[in-house]
Amino acid sequence: MKHEPDSPPSLLETLATAGLEIEPAAIDRCLAYWDLLLDSVDQLNLVSRNSLAGGPLRHIGDSLMALAGWNLSGGLSLLDVGSGGGLPGIPLALAVPDLSVTLLEPKERKADWLSLAVGRLDLSSRVTVRQTRFEEFGREAAGRFEVVTARALAPPGRTLRMILPALGRDASLLLWHSSQQLEEISAALEGFRGDSRHTHYYTLKYVFDPINFSSSITGIREAR
Repeated sequence: MKHEPDSPPSLLETLATAGLEIEPAAIDRCLAYWDLLLDSVDQLNLVSRNSLAGGPLRHIGDSLMALAGWNLSGGLSLLDVGSGGGLPGIPLALAVPDLSVTLLEPKERKADWLSLAVGRLDLSSRVTVRQTRFEEFGREAAGRFEVVTARALAPPGRTLRMILPALGRDASLLLWHSSQQLEEISAALEGFRGDSRHTHYYTLKYVFDPINFSSSITGIREAR
């Protein structure tokens, strides 16, 4: 199951309409990655089959929208927690040439697939795969990454309880969620072990009209 010939302009134009300009060559590489995902989705459940009707825009476009709200260039290091099929880490690495990415995935078969995909996409010099749980990697992660991403990992409250204790002082967590979950995020931050150090400082909301899909990304860091 491959992307259709008109998929590149559709993805490119829709992202441009959302205020995001990506190099056509990067979009082509993202679509090659999408083909790798589709080839293995039945065996490994890398993405939900119910979401495939949205095509690459539903997953790759959603991942790349982080670039509309945050500047991830400048040699930053990014940790993608619970990477699964590599979303959002691999599309972001393909779109930002100087971004270093660590894909954290606890399941062996998915981690092996990620390593294979990273090699085929010629990303081995900037993208590392670690097969472990975040709870075991957290101490090592503290202070090493400027950006931590979490997409389709767990309900927001649970995700925050897992990641925030290990989030470095100068790091930001980018959390993908539905618009209905923003209040849950605010409540979780306010009640996070009585700790008010962390705050959501920006929420990016967007809609992809061609597939009738809406989503949000909230950035979280220590209050300054």
